[in-house]
Amino acid sequence: MKEAGLVRERTTQRTDSPHILAAVRDLTRLELVTEAVRAALEEVARTAGHLLVDLVDEEWGRRYGRPVRLGKNPTRPKTRILAAGDDACRLLERLHRHQPGYRPGPQAEALRQIIVQNYYRDAAGRLRWRTADDGGLPPSSSAIVSPYDITARYVRHGHIIRWKGFAAHVTETCASGSVNVITDVATTSTATNDAQALPGIHTRLARRGLLPAEHLVDGGYTSLVHLERAEREHQVTVSGPLPGNPTRQHRRNEGFDRDDFHIGFDRQQVTCPRGQVSKGGTAPTRPPHPPPPR
Repeated sequence: MKEAGLVRERTTQRTDSPHILAAVRDLTRLELVTEAVRAALEEVARTAGHLLVDLVDEEWGRRYGRPVRLGKNPTRPKTRILAAGDDACRLLERLHRHQPGYRPGPQAEALRQIIVQNYYRDAAGRLRWRTADDGGLPPSSSAIVSPYDITARYVRHGHIIRWKGFAAHVTETCASGSVNVITDVATTSTATNDAQALPGIHTRLARRGLLPAEHLVDGGYTSLVHLERAEREHQVTVSGPLPGNPTRQHRRNEGFDRDDFHIGFDRQQVTCPRGQVSKGGTAPTRPPHPPPPR
């Protein structure tokens, strides 16, 4: 493509990040735990069925004999929560006792992580269901959403866009009078924001000799730190809207928000909406530039 003149360095390129949905069902937390137990049982039955002797009975067969579909309002939710947690712990303890002769597979490991994220033991050693106020819940950047893909994550952009899966970063040329050619594609976890993916994009483009002079992006990529890094390390001008003000005061137009204050960086002073000026502050120190490579 370079020889044909279809792509060249130091032109204009753009990057966007479409969503990638994980190939898994959307599960409630109770469905997640119950399906994780079922998946681990299926795995052990295939690889070391003798470990399930005297553990799996008719009641377990009714609970985990088919894919779990409980819905958002299941009957007897507290009973189901405790039963699933107790069954999971009994299964994991059985597998642990047979180590190192038995090596747990990915479904058993997924079950272990899911139980840790959704249950805890109180001071009396009793198993408890985690809530935001009681035991604490993991952040979405680490919370597992499916036992069949423990790398997928839940993400929300703004107040409308929500999905479980991953993000792709697609970069293409967009110079006028030329065809658009894709120059880089990367898939990242949704726990990684778009701005954090920017240095990796520029590193790969530099390796291929395809760095743009101007890189057009949306507001998700325009972190001031990464804009400065792109200019300093690769002489790439990143162009895009700066992130808006997401505070509740700004959305509802109530009280004062960040944009109502004037910041004088030279004098290290902040002026409030009523004209009062702060007495000064301490400016952050910038790390020195690394020495140029020899």
